[in-house]
Formats: sequence, structure tokens, C-alpha cells
Amino acid sequence: MKKSKYGPCGLYCASCGEPTCDGCRSTEVHDWAKQCKFRQCAQKRHIDFCCFCSDYPCTELHEFMNDQWPHHWTMKSNLEYIKKNGKEKWLQFQKQEWSCKNCGAEIKWYQKMCSCGQQLNAWDLPAAG
Repeated sequence: MKKSKYGPCGLYCASCGEPTCDGCRSTEVHDWAKQCKFRQCAQKRHIDFCCFCSDYPCTELHEFMNDQWPHHWTMKSNLEYIKKNGKEKWLQFQKQEWSCKNCGAEIKWYQKMCSCGQQLNAWDLPAAG
């Protein structure tokens, strides 16, 4: 289980399958997370989420939310939910959303089958290119 469950961009880090990263807000992050513009910007501005920034949504965030990665497509609705309902309610919702409906185990963004054998309705990885 990751120590940090979310990133300022609205991603639910707990469902990231990267084993060398403990979540965007932790000290043990993957190299790409260390260099993340949104992580650095939120730290500088002392905000928890990009939706609380006066520049939301900035051009970079808008482009990131609309790139080829399906898990990025959740960011806008996540940030809007957080803005309206708060972080704790969103985290509860995400935990439920990213748990196997059969056994309750945590599932990852692109995971096709749970360890219990339950088929999952996961995204396909984008084509390389």
C-alpha cells in the first residue's frame, strides 16, 4: 500500500502500479514523479490540489489531462469532485472505486484480473508512439 494516496493533479496514486514509487507526496518517488511540474508547482504554492490554484486549469495540466493515458482522463472529474466535496470524501470514493468488487483487494489502473480471479474492467495501455 502506498503511503501517499494522491497527487496534486488529481491522480489517485494508490492505484498506480509503479512499485518503486510510494506516491507523489512521499519522499520515495519514481524519477518521473520527482520532476513532475504539478508536484513542484503545488509544493511552491503550498496547495494540496491543482483545483485550488488561481491558475487552474493551467495549459500544462489541461494537456496532461487530455493526453493518450486513460488514467489521466480521470483528473478533471477528480479535481472537480475534490473542490466540491473535499479530499476525505474523494479518497473514500476512490478507495471503493479502485477495489475489487469480488474480494475487496486494491486494484491498479491497468490491471485486467484480480488475484482472486475476478476479471476487471481495466483500461488498455496506449499504443507506443
